[in-house]
Amino acid sequence: MSSKAFPQHQRHPDRGWGILEHGAIALGTVIVICIVGAWVWSLWGKKSVGVEVSNLQTIVTNAQQLKQTQGGYNFTSGTTMTGTLIQQGGAPKAGWTIQGTASSGSATMWNSYGGQVVMAPVATNGFNNGFSVTTQKVPQADCISLATQLGSGGAFSAITINSTDYSDGVVSAEEAGKSCSADSGMTGNNTLVFTHNG
Repeated sequence: MSSKAFPQHQRHPDRGWGILEHGAIALGTVIVICIVGAWVWSLWGKKSVGVEVSNLQTIVTNAQQLKQTQGGYNFTSGTTMTGTLIQQGGAPKAGWTIQGTASSGSATMWNSYGGQVVMAPVATNGFNNGFSVTTQKVPQADCISLATQLGSGGAFSAITINSTDYSDGVVSAEEAGKSCSADSGMTGNNTLVFTHNG
């Protein structure tokens, strides 16, 4: 039988995937990476708040060891009180940094946001019976979390968020949301002051 009876179809060479298929896969990959990245970022944010809460609680507990029987917290300034706390090993070990020589008595503490943390004596009726902890450059979301978490434990007699005072030391999420300022890009703009008496 002649080959002309059965016409043969010419086969086209396989040219692989087209640009549309590659583009769809690339887009899908980017979306998955973004979702995973957002999830990791949210976990990291929760971790940073947890570290900040723990560190603030640690320095409050350790600062109580600085109280002298007669004179209370007998320090001339926040610089000397903070430096002495660091000198005696009372600074947190995780998440914060110490600048300067710890043994000098003049080193400084910095939180995980890059803001300075200062402890200072607080005078009541002429005696330094309390102290304050000031932490700076706190992002808005963390500002709300820190204020509400630390404001619900009863450890502080007063909390100040930027210029707003909560003299009973209790801050609701709604109140914190109104008092905590928005960030400037990736930098937090909030200063929180926690006051402890006793």
